Amino acid sequence: MPGFWPIALTGMASKLAPGMVGLSLLLLISRHHSFGTAGLAVSCAAIGQGATAPLRGRLVDRYPRRPVLLGCLAGYVTAIALLLVVVRGDGPPLPLLTLAAVMGATSPPAAVMMRSVWHQAAGEHTLGPAMALDSAMTGAALVIGPALAGWLSVSVSPLAPLLAVASLSAGAVWLLNVLPSAPRPVEHQRRQRHSLGPLRNAPLRQLLAADALFVCAVTGMDVVLPKYAQEHGAVALSGWLLGALSLGSVLGSLALGAVSGPAALSGRGRRIPALLCVFAAGAAALACAVRLSPWVVLLVCPVAGLSIGSAFAALRTTGGDLAPEGRVTETMAWLNSVDLAGGALGAAVFAWVAAAEGSGTALLLVPVVAVAAMVVGWSARTSKR
Repeated sequence: MPGFWPIALTGMASKLAPGMVGLSLLLLISRHHSFGTAGLAVSCAAIGQGATAPLRGRLVDRYPRRPVLLGCLAGYVTAIALLLVVVRGDGPPLPLLTLAAVMGATSPPAAVMMRSVWHQAAGEHTLGPAMALDSAMTGAALVIGPALAGWLSVSVSPLAPLLAVASLSAGAVWLLNVLPSAPRPVEHQRRQRHSLGPLRNAPLRQLLAADALFVCAVTGMDVVLPKYAQEHGAVALSGWLLGALSLGSVLGSLALGAVSGPAALSGRGRRIPALLCVFAAGAAALACAVRLSPWVVLLVCPVAGLSIGSAFAALRTTGGDLAPEGRVTETMAWLNSVDLAGGALGAAVFAWVAAAEGSGTALLLVPVVAVAAMVVGWSARTSKR
């Protein structure tokens, strides 16, 4: 694909910073305040990001990207700088929580814009592999980002991870601004305004519902597996279980991208139910494996995660297909917000079920939610605008 390497570099840079934010806030704030306050700050950042992502996406679609991105970056860096100053104080946590929410609300939408970049730069024959690669990069960033944040906090300074987040965000914004294939505003969109934007599209609403259920199920696995390891005296395996799940996801994304061809791409929307069916089967196999031993669960985790990244890629590719003209970035931002909402719901529900009924029962609910996502996704299988 023409211009592949600059786009790939920008894509990876745009994903590293978001992958570091949560742990960076947790490690820094917990050194000076309670762990509960640090957890609330992470939640406030996620809420701020999810609540404003569609608005930032709409701004990118309507106006030149440079002032929008630079404005977001200025607010983001300012919020980080103020948080680094305030965190050392002994006052109430409200200023910290407010600044964390402002961080989320002003986060430059670089990672969301990358999906629009792939849609614009890739042809019909390469869009599927490109989105699969983007999903694999997201999975890799979710592994590399926290590891980098933890290393910087311990080896350099507790302030270093957030300084790195600010630097990476600035680098991603600069790369996007010089990228020739970055999305540009559509003039007529300034005259055709509607408060619901892309949500007027019924198939897209169904796709968002399927995405929310899917993320809820994936988050449930992330929450319940450490609880399972704790129940069976294998706490040391917690990270390995989640790492194996992520490894399966990344490898599955790359494998699907490698074999995607024109015939497969012609039915991108119809691929979603198939991938969600594979995910439900993997989750069911994992629910059976917990009856055996933690080591069996470790072996099954890559299989259970095999279709996660591919399903994410298919959902986003179809979302781009269903996006109204000139609203691709806003549509991708809605998917991002739904991801955060589904993740929050999954974390709360599955953690409660695991605490009340045990991890085995909670894992049995994962394939049930996955099947519900598959049913909803089937009704949203339209693949063209």
